[in-house]
Amino acid sequence: MSPGTRRLRVLAGGAVLVAVALAGLGLFRLRQAVRRQTSPEGPSAARSALSFSAPGRLPAPAWVAGDGSVRAAGIAGGRLWLGGDGLRDEETALSLEHGLPTLRLAAVGALGDAPVFALEAGGWGRVGASGVEIASTGFGALHVRAFLATEAGELLVGAREGLFRADPSGTEIERLSSEPVRSLALLPAGEVAAGGESGLLLVPPGAGAGRRVPTPDPWVESVGFDGRRLWAATAQGVVSGPLDGDGPSLVPHPRGSDVTRGVLWGGRWLALSGGNLVSLGADGSRSEDPLPHPFDLLLQADRLLLADGPEGTFRRTEDGWTLVARRAEGSLPLPRVNALASEDRRIWIGFFDGGLAEARLREGGAGLGPVRSVGGSSAWGVNALLPAGGELWVASLRGAFRLRGADLSPLEGAGAAFSLAATGGGVAVGYGNGVALPGPRLLSAFHGLPGNQSIALAPDRRGEALWVGTPTGLGRVERRRVTARVTAGEGKLPHPWVTGLALAGDGLLVATYGGGVAVRRGEGRTETWNAFPETAGLKVNAACLLVDPSGRAWVGTQGKGLWRSDPARTRFARVDVALPSPNVFALALHPGGDPRSLLVGTDEGLASLPLPDSATAESP
Repeated sequence: MSPGTRRLRVLAGGAVLVAVALAGLGLFRLRQAVRRQTSPEGPSAARSALSFSAPGRLPAPAWVAGDGSVRAAGIAGGRLWLGGDGLRDEETALSLEHGLPTLRLAAVGALGDAPVFALEAGGWGRVGASGVEIASTGFGALHVRAFLATEAGELLVGAREGLFRADPSGTEIERLSSEPVRSLALLPAGEVAAGGESGLLLVPPGAGAGRRVPTPDPWVESVGFDGRRLWAATAQGVVSGPLDGDGPSLVPHPRGSDVTRGVLWGGRWLALSGGNLVSLGADGSRSEDPLPHPFDLLLQADRLLLADGPEGTFRRTEDGWTLVARRAEGSLPLPRVNALASEDRRIWIGFFDGGLAEARLREGGAGLGPVRSVGGSSAWGVNALLPAGGELWVASLRGAFRLRGADLSPLEGAGAAFSLAATGGGVAVGYGNGVALPGPRLLSAFHGLPGNQSIALAPDRRGEALWVGTPTGLGRVERRRVTARVTAGEGKLPHPWVTGLALAGDGLLVATYGGGVAVRRGEGRTETWNAFPETAGLKVNAACLLVDPSGRAWVGTQGKGLWRSDPARTRFARVDVALPSPNVFALALHPGGDPRSLLVGTDEGLASLPLPDSATAESP
């Protein structure tokens, strides 16, 4: 091959490479252009089909108790709908037994004449001809915090995953923005003000990216538009400004720095503060008027101003505040139940972000009677409860306590307490830095336990030995010293994070967070460990393992609901029952001494399930 020919071939090859590179660059630019046009920041973002279908209904619990609060309101079909523990209006009440997947609602709106609702746990739906119908889109389960109907009949959906718009027919939905949304307001010409955790965005109705509006703090809890001024409540107070020019310039209200949420009503920003109704004006004015009832939250439904509190939901009228819906008897002070205990017919309830409460069943056992808070805020963040010796023992993040009558007295201990167990010598308390034995004596990792935080405790049948579950393994205490330990490297535990312990038959059931359940049998050379493969991967929450009188073991999990074994404890299966939430944090048998039901505490309320009548009968 001559040098000239070789040179021509090299040049030709180079030309091909250049052409390929240019083509690749063109394709890259085309992709970038398409990506810009379909960016979540612009209204021509991805579209998806929208459909609604009736969910499969699970058996309902004997009764359910939530906190009874109303957190959302909306007008649909000319009727006021309230969203709290389920969805209701004056004629209809919809809850778990009607197909709601979980109990607590976060938003209420309307698509045409049909009410739409959002579940606090994620997902949304409507009330259609067949009743509760759950929405399905290509965007997955949305965590909706706000609905708003447009003049064209479209439904704006503000979610943690962004801003969406559903067409009036309810068959298509498009993403307008990927910014998280907590509140919405309609502006002139179809523009939408969307406030959320990352700021305030003005989204146009057609093509084009949204405009960001500067705010003192990026967290925008509430927005409103009064026809001229745009208002927003941020983590650093209320701001407002006229909507003109290229965009509003919002300035802090001179007397609204302490107002971080609220609603716009009658041209003024309203909020709650210390039993008063705070009213902020565009001219910088502020007034405070005492309220006739204790309120926790202000709500707006179309032109209605509502307020919710311990007594129920009220509507503002010319004559003052009128009761719309009374709070249900047996409502809990807080929704997340973190500990349960039963003493005779009394039910003790401990809360994750609160203290302790006492309740009894109503006549006939149809639900909880009045719930009474006990002990104030001394025992806060309750992790475990144990009736023993005529007293109620309480393990909480503020330490361990004993309740006798109305007297809640602290124990001398080592800070946050997580577990309790009755032993032959008294009550053992699991702390963050070890387990305190009666006597007292504190054993920790220094003394041989696999870890310090004692999450689960279980005495043997004679009360002479104590099993201790920690995040890094299992320990055994005998004669006030650590005599054995099981850690991750031995291949016995399905997961080192031990959260529950229970004696059953000839074995010790061990529940873990992330590995499911295993059983230990025998001693010494005859010791065996067997995992239940059907529970592999289950995250069993602390204190969510118990055995009922028929021999069945019950397990409460994070995100996977309630599980139950057969009477011989050879296998586990998920219990098909409509719980307030699939996140189970507490279990207890009721009544104490002669249990006939299982109490199930979740992060959205409390439920009661009937126990099987015999070793062969089944319950929900």
